[in-house]
Amino acid sequence: MTSSTARSRSLFFWILTFYGAVFTIRVFWMSWTRLVHLETAKAAYFHYDLIDIRLWSKDPALHKRWQARPPVAVVRRGGEVLTTIAAIRELRLKYDPASGMWTGRWPCPWNAPEGTYSLELLNSGDLARRMRRGTFRIERRRPHPLPKGFAALTLESVDPFKTMKVRAPSGEVKDWRGLIDWAEYIGADALWVLGGQTPGEKPGQVWRTQNLSMMAEIARECRRRRIKFGVYVMCYLTMSADPLTHYEYAREVKDGRTYETRAISLRDRRRIADVAQLLKRFRDIPEVDYLGIDYIRNALGGYELAEDFYAEMPISPPKGWDKLSREQRMISFAQKKIARRDAGFIDAWQWWRARRAAWLVRELKARLDWAKPLWAFTLTWDKGWHHGQDAVMFNDAGIDAAALMLYEADDEQFKLMIHDWNKYVKKKDAQLLVGDVIDWPLHQKHPDGPKAFYRRMVSAIDRIHSDGPAAGVFIHDLHRALWGRRGPWTTKEWMDEAKRAIRYIKEKK
Repeated sequence: MTSSTARSRSLFFWILTFYGAVFTIRVFWMSWTRLVHLETAKAAYFHYDLIDIRLWSKDPALHKRWQARPPVAVVRRGGEVLTTIAAIRELRLKYDPASGMWTGRWPCPWNAPEGTYSLELLNSGDLARRMRRGTFRIERRRPHPLPKGFAALTLESVDPFKTMKVRAPSGEVKDWRGLIDWAEYIGADALWVLGGQTPGEKPGQVWRTQNLSMMAEIARECRRRRIKFGVYVMCYLTMSADPLTHYEYAREVKDGRTYETRAISLRDRRRIADVAQLLKRFRDIPEVDYLGIDYIRNALGGYELAEDFYAEMPISPPKGWDKLSREQRMISFAQKKIARRDAGFIDAWQWWRARRAAWLVRELKARLDWAKPLWAFTLTWDKGWHHGQDAVMFNDAGIDAAALMLYEADDEQFKLMIHDWNKYVKKKDAQLLVGDVIDWPLHQKHPDGPKAFYRRMVSAIDRIHSDGPAAGVFIHDLHRALWGRRGPWTTKEWMDEAKRAIRYIKEKK
């Protein structure tokens, strides 16, 4: 073979390889540009999440098609198309110029089952072979486990511990140590006391300070007696109509105008930082075993959140919204909510408020370095949704025990609350503590008094779940039992029924 022939063959093979590579690249490029991706931003979500759905392709023809007729996505589980919050079944995607994708936000359904969910694009018959459909998981956080049959005695009071005089179960008048005597008497595992309330004793002061220096000493005494100790903070409700100037307050609507309430707005970034700072002080006391929060919700009003709600949720504002002032928007929003004619809107508002509260819990737990178990007092009308709370979202966000306040209800209302919870939450979904209040008027002055209290506690223990008893109980609260509205019964008569309720749950198998 001559050298010229060899060079010719080499050139031929080089040209063949070159064109083969060009062809392969072209085929790959054409194939890649024709692919259609339907996916979520993350692989896994919690119950407080909005699932971010994204649709994209490099095919310019598809973009023209979708601009003419926006794409619609659905979520499936087990082959079934799901309906979520606000009766949303089909999610119309919108073009996002920043990412070049078509996007939508699907609210996670109330207490959705754990597992895998799939995405589907409606009316995509000719795209079936080009479509790459993603999946996502809904997960559930496992809370810090409580001892079996856990029982806590609460103290909701800002009375100074240093000068407190407590009549102990023995009849002897003691100092604050008599509080722990009562926890021992009823067989409680823990004493939970109020440690943070706004405003303070002095003008401009965020927290009441008179009891802060006592917390370490009380904690040590509880530890010595083998009683766990917890401290909680009132988060978003203040005890004064005089506002602190550095907070934004929640707004209510009355007579066609908005006004400022004594509740701090959930959108105020300074408040969560202040709550975290105070809880860190308690966290750093070695003998403090539990941290707690109360009023982790928009306690009053909340209409200043209207713009945030529409910005996040896949719910369209009413026509002319963009032409209204902020004041007019709040009034319009309140009128729509109060009318309660739009069930989907009400469902979305309740879900979104619960999500907002859960995100605050998540941030708070992170600021506390997830160091100690955290409980939250939780309202119970309509599973807490009526108040913008959800025990399942709270669990995922970092609440280790949802303390359900099953009071301020007559017997029929109480039965309805228990029925709703029984149908909604199983033991694996959240760690629930059931509680009743030692307050005769809040039991409608029932002639049985403390015994009616006991019956409600036992009913809640047995029926709050459909698959087993409550994780524990709390007795609310010792201040009311000592100095509150007991009716014709003594402190000990009320506390004896609390003792019976604690014994009952501890004997449950």
